[in-house]
Order: sequence, then structure tokens, then C-alpha cells
Amino acid sequence: MTKIDCLVCHDRTGTYKKVPTEAGMPDPKVDLVKVAKSVGRSSRMTCGECHFNGGGGEAVKHADMSRQLLDPERSCDVHMGGYDFQCSECHQTRNHKIAGRSTSVPVSEGSFSCEKCHGEQPHYGEGLLIHHLNKHAQTIACNTCHSPVYAKCKPTVVSWDWSKAGDKSRKPQKDKYGMDDYNWMKGEFVWIESGKPNYTWYNGSMKRVLLGDKVDADALLLNITEPVGSIKDPGSKIAPFKFMLGTMAVDLEHRHLMVPHLFPKNKEDTTAYWKHLDWQKAYTTGMQAAHLPYSGKYKWIDTRMYWGIEHEVMPADMALSCVQCHESLKGERTCNRCHQDNKNVDFKKIAQKGTDFSYMASKGRDVNHLIGKTDYIDFKGLGYKGDPIIHGGRFKKLPMGYKPQQ
Repeated sequence: MTKIDCLVCHDRTGTYKKVPTEAGMPDPKVDLVKVAKSVGRSSRMTCGECHFNGGGGEAVKHADMSRQLLDPERSCDVHMGGYDFQCSECHQTRNHKIAGRSTSVPVSEGSFSCEKCHGEQPHYGEGLLIHHLNKHAQTIACNTCHSPVYAKCKPTVVSWDWSKAGDKSRKPQKDKYGMDDYNWMKGEFVWIESGKPNYTWYNGSMKRVLLGDKVDADALLLNITEPVGSIKDPGSKIAPFKFMLGTMAVDLEHRHLMVPHLFPKNKEDTTAYWKHLDWQKAYTTGMQAAHLPYSGKYKWIDTRMYWGIEHEVMPADMALSCVQCHESLKGERTCNRCHQDNKNVDFKKIAQKGTDFSYMASKGRDVNHLIGKTDYIDFKGLGYKGDPIIHGGRFKKLPMGYKPQQ
């Protein structure tokens, strides 16, 4: 608690800033008296000053947080845009311990989930659709349906290649989102906007590679973070993630990921990469600072991180429809595969009620490839035999003796 800077969270002037090379000390140009006199409750702006910029820039790593959340439309985030939630509405604190954590390498000060407010049966009312949605909630995380795309408000990085850094002669090119594909200090980037999440089983725990851990330096793809869960685990749910691909260095002998010295401490600094563009010097100094051995030999390997999609939650009327995941419902037969026909119930309308990607496209979102898609989730990839409507769920047999057609 002695190393918490109160003004980071409680400044209300928007002028409080740090000096990158001063280990967290404030910029001497900041009027500290003015800032101290203006302190108040935290806000989306004070939280966002750090969290919107994870990875060294806006929306670089977090696929669901950017400055767009300062004043979002309801369709961007129903909580912040529809009800003007501040971050602390969900991330409640006790003795300055903040509930909620990312799926990267977080400080764990308390968990938080949608169910804390919405309950285990979050859909209210009566009727066939409500019944099935609440049954789905036992197997599917809320944001699987309510966050059908990530980075829909601001592009995010999905690939970062450090090995390409150092070429000052290379001119960055603008991609279709207007984002630079290269930075001589950091390497090559691939950005995406309105990306379709990757889905996997998740029980709330993550495997993580921590500083100093031995890794498989010969792996074709090294998972730095990876969700824990399986189709056979009753505590696991299908959850959405952004894949953050990277190219990083690993020590060839000690088999741990490398820590470079990037930012020059002063004019006399002789090893900082951003000053001398020498990885060997940068890694020698960086590993010494991290108190880890360095063999003097390294190689570049491909890595992947799973970043959970927790924000930019869409309203109920814009969540995924049944037919967008269950391809078996796209024809004339929908709910009446199992349910008796009822003249008072429009089964097709129920099955197709949900996200209209053509509307999102009209708002300028890059989602044309998702319009009309009816296999949004790869059920076989998740361990099912196929669409559960045809082949059955993970713990239940098909009802009424119905047998899937071969």
C-alpha cells in the first residue's frame, strides 16, 4: 500500500503525468497543488489513462478497451454507453483492493463476473427463448453472445513482431484502418477492427509463462497465456478471446524468455536498444536487471497470448442470434426440430433474433464478412461431434429419442 500513487486514480484535472525514466515520479511540470485540490472519485478517464494504453498505445493489447469508452454509444458498450457506468460500478474496491482482473498477468485482488449482478439465470421473463438462453448460460459465458466482435470501437493489435524492429529506413504504411504497420522501435504490427473472437473452454483459471520460467524454445507456437478448461469440466464455459500473436526472443541455453533494456536512462546509456539498436547489448543489460542468467545466445520464436473479451458488451437486442451459431437452424426447420408447431409462436423469428451485422456495417464497422454467417462457433473444435442441436450437448443425450441424420 505504501507504493500506491493516489493521484493516478483520483486526479480530476486530467493534467497529472509521469516521467517515463523516473520510476513513477510525477512530471516536474505538473501543478501538484492544483491536482491535490481537485481530487475526487475515480472515473473512466482516470482508469483509462493506464488501462486504455496497455502495451504502449491505445487498444494495443486490450481488445475491448480504448478512449472510445470515455463517451461510447450504447451499441459500443451497453453499461458505459447506455447507463453511464464508471469502471468502479463493476470493479468495486475494499481497502483499495480492486475486484476483477485481466487474463494476462494480473494482480489478483478479487474476482468479478457478470453473474455477480445478473445471476446464474440472467434472462428474465417467460417463453421458449428465455428458457433456452438460461440453459445456455450454464455452458456459455455471457460475452460469448453479448460481445460478438471485439475492437468494434477502435482497432487493436493482433500480431506484434519484435524481430523486425530497428529499420529506421523503413517507412510505415497505413492499413485500411489508418494504423501504422511498422515502428522502428517496436517492430511490425497487424491491426484488426471488429474482429471475430476465438472461442475456447474456460473455467476462470489461466496457465501463464512468468519471468524466468523455462519454455519449449523449439515449439512452433508458445502460449504465454492459455485458458484452463475442457468440454468435460462442468465448471468450464465457452468464452471469447482475442489471440495476440508475437515474435519474441528466448535464451537458447537457459530456455527462458528474454528481457531487453529498451529505454535509455540518460545520455550516457550505452546499451539501450532504442538508442543503439543492438539486441545483444540490450539483452545483456536487461537480463542483468531482471536477475536472470543470459547465455549470450538467443533466437526468435512465435508466441500467443489469450486476451479475454470483457468490455464493449452489446445490448440484448444485438447479442448473437441462435441461427448465427447453430447452422442447423438456418433452413425451414428451426425450433420445431424438437418443439411442436404452435401457430402463436414464430419459431424462425425467435431463431433469427439477434445481431444484425448489416446494421454494424452501415455504421462503418468492418463486418461484411460476418453478414449471413451461420457457423459462428466451431463446435467440433470445442469437442462436440457437431452442432449440439443435432448431436446433443456435452452432458445430455438428445431428447425424445431423436437421432441425427448421417
